[in-house]
Amino acid sequence: MDWTGKVALVTGASSGIGAALAQALSRRGAWVTLAARRADRLQSVAQACPRETLLCPGDLTDPSYRGDLVRRTVAWKGRLDVLVNNAGLGIYRSLEETRESELRQVWEVNFLAACALIQAAVPVMKTQKAGWIVNIASTGGLVAHTAHVAPYLAAKHALVGLSRGLRKDLDGTGIQVQVICPHLTRTEFFASCIGAEGLDGWIEDLYEKMDTAEEVAEGIVSKLGSGEFIVFPTDRARRAYERFKDLCTLEERTCANRPS
Repeated sequence: MDWTGKVALVTGASSGIGAALAQALSRRGAWVTLAARRADRLQSVAQACPRETLLCPGDLTDPSYRGDLVRRTVAWKGRLDVLVNNAGLGIYRSLEETRESELRQVWEVNFLAACALIQAAVPVMKTQKAGWIVNIASTGGLVAHTAHVAPYLAAKHALVGLSRGLRKDLDGTGIQVQVICPHLTRTEFFASCIGAEGLDGWIEDLYEKMDTAEEVAEGIVSKLGSGEFIVFPTDRARRAYERFKDLCTLEERTCANRPS
């Protein structure tokens, strides 16, 4: 798809999937608003984008910043074609060990920020009679793929549910909704998550089995506007989902059949 003249807003664009996706869209002709906390990292990403970019450093947990992102993007190029809610915060901790402040932080970044940006973007896209809302969830938004991540799974399941509802609400408006479900991806995500110390000693062993951010980004761009709702950006992500889906089904049946 030729994205020349299209305007994209990508959150979490300072590294990982967000940075790779911003660059992939830029290579295809899009103007991209780069949003994340680290201004210096956004500068580096912008330098790797062949088309013009708008840098908007800030904290997505700040409501005033969220509202300003869409306004600044529209003021910059007069439109907004693609909203990519990519910013995410992981947590490796059981619910009973999770502080309320941590739980709120996870939901602010993974879910509430996406809600706020969608609320701001939809009126613009309705006026244009076209647009894409792309929510980056996870295979963990569809299945429980591991233990000690219940708060994270809950937020990603909510994002998938939100996307399902939006798809119905926006039917006939020209706005497409897609939810992206990558699996393990080789990024800074694990090192920066809440409870990262609990991952020491074993997450590194999985790196060779992970997708790269570039592979995930190329998979996403290739399927934007395809009509697919749930998008697995790589074959590895699709296989992981099928494996965990079958495992979760087996576990649930086993639990149901246990004598009380």
